[in-house]
Amino acid sequence: MDVRDMNYENEFFDLIIDKSTIDAMLCGNYAYLNVAQMLNECQRVLKVGGTYMAISYGVPENRMLHLQRKHLNFDIKMLKVDKEHPDTA
Repeated sequence: MDVRDMNYENEFFDLIIDKSTIDAMLCGNYAYLNVAQMLNECQRVLKVGGTYMAISYGVPENRMLHLQRKHLNFDIKMLKVDKEHPDTA
């Protein structure tokens, strides 16, 4: 199924987990357009009050550009995981 045009009813999911899908889409042709379409579809199929969780290896601030577009209405909370564990530094 194409994440830009999902065959689900509106407000179908309580949770959407994006495990680097946004990263992969940003590597292809028409990247910004494809990501905009994907996030629009995710918002459409996500229930009101649901959660879209993006797990990304990209720089968090670079992903925010896509999540804060005018056509989206996400309440965003960013959690950043440091590369080094404090006990091993």
